[in-house]
Amino acid sequence: MIFSGGGTQGKNKKIVLLAAGFFLMFGYSNVSYLLPIYYANVGFTPAQSGLLVSAFYFATLIFRLLLGNVLVRNGFKRLFFIGGISTVAASVWIVLAGSSFCSAFAARFLLGVGTAFSQISLATYQSLAFEERERGLAFSLIMAGGLAPMMTIVPIADWLLAHGCFTLYIIIPVLLTSAMAFLTVFVLNTEDVVLDSSHAAVNPLRGIGDCLKIPELSLALFSMFLFSLTDAASAFMASMTSSYGLMASYFLSSNAVIGVLVRLFLGKVLDRYPRRRLSVPIIAGMSLMLLFASICPSRGSLMLLGVVFGVGMGFGFPLHLALVSDNAPLRLQPQAIALTWFLVAFDFALVPLTTSYISGFTDPVTGFRAVIVFILAGAAYEAYLWRKLA
Repeated sequence: MIFSGGGTQGKNKKIVLLAAGFFLMFGYSNVSYLLPIYYANVGFTPAQSGLLVSAFYFATLIFRLLLGNVLVRNGFKRLFFIGGISTVAASVWIVLAGSSFCSAFAARFLLGVGTAFSQISLATYQSLAFEERERGLAFSLIMAGGLAPMMTIVPIADWLLAHGCFTLYIIIPVLLTSAMAFLTVFVLNTEDVVLDSSHAAVNPLRGIGDCLKIPELSLALFSMFLFSLTDAASAFMASMTSSYGLMASYFLSSNAVIGVLVRLFLGKVLDRYPRRRLSVPIIAGMSLMLLFASICPSRGSLMLLGVVFGVGMGFGFPLHLALVSDNAPLRLQPQAIALTWFLVAFDFALVPLTTSYISGFTDPVTGFRAVIVFILAGAAYEAYLWRKLA
């Protein structure tokens, strides 16, 4: 059984603390997009650098799926403590690993494990700390923190690498993981949400199976899969844009700015309209922006398309987090949240592998478009399924 509550002032404080938590977590995660530059300076080959970057995502992929049941049995604070210790130790280990590939790989994997513990705990608490009628605005404000690192920390890290400050760059995750551990273990109060361990499944996969038996929840998870697939496609569009001699940052920077503004000032929209009716138009619209970016690329068009994409990104992520929570019974919220973040990690591992495989037979542009066409087909199928459930 799961109990939740809290006053208005407490909710405002929770929003600020959760937004800070996601800012710090996505901060050290997003900074890793630039690791190949750092690892090239260390002496690793591009293939080794790719494996080191992927190690983080595969670790989160493995552990996210099972942590919903672990959370119910052990509680928020214990998982936050494990996540905090693991991520801080891993980020320090990455600094000290130097040119040892095995050591660097183990450190990146440990960072992914620790992040999974912290992320599932933070996301589950977020889901349970707010009532359904207020989730849209609350989640929008909170996830503005998750998008903000692309506007702040990542450009700073990019500047440091461009100016040869490799040591300062690799210390950034140490600072962010330390701040994240302090916030979640010592500052964030999770006592207003109580998880009853007697309701945890003996088999960790049983709760996940129960989630998938609920048609509305399964469809909400499918929608999250399509949305995060779109997000991942945008994050790994550099190969496509470089084929035209352009930088993906034209698209990504405008996307991040608009996305944050939408989440800060228009979050109430997600509480005024049925969320299931918004999911398909957002996914389809964002996918079309990516498709157009591959068809008519230029500096100006990438920035303009990024602006429109940012509107979808601003609404889409908090909407889908709320949509999953709306359709999951209280007893299955931890498992549903674990499934949600598992799908996100799966997409971010899947897209670079898929696009690179297809590009090996064709070219980066075709590989990129193949993923987008799949998403558009999936959005059409999702619309059909929602209509059947209506």
